[in-house]
Amino acid sequence: MRHSVSISLPDGIYKQLKIQCKKEDATSSEIVRQALRVYFFRKEFDRLRRKARIEAEKRGIELTEEEIFKKVS
Repeated sequence: MRHSVSISLPDGIYKQLKIQCKKEDATSSEIVRQALRVYFFRKEFDRLRRKARIEAEKRGIELTEEEIFKKVS
C-alpha cells in the first residue's frame, strides 16, 4: 500500500532536488524515498551503536568507533 505525503521545502532545497532529479533521471518521490531510507538507516545504526557502547562499558570493554561499526554492521 502506498501513501502520499505533502511537504514544503525552502527554495534552496527544492532547487537542489530538481537538479538532482535531472542528474539521476529520477522523480522527486524516488529521491525523497531514498533520503528517508538513509535517514532511518542512520537512526537505527546510531541506536545500535549507543546500545553496543553501553553494553561494552557495563562489561568494562573499551571499543573504538571502528570496532563498534564492525559489530553493528
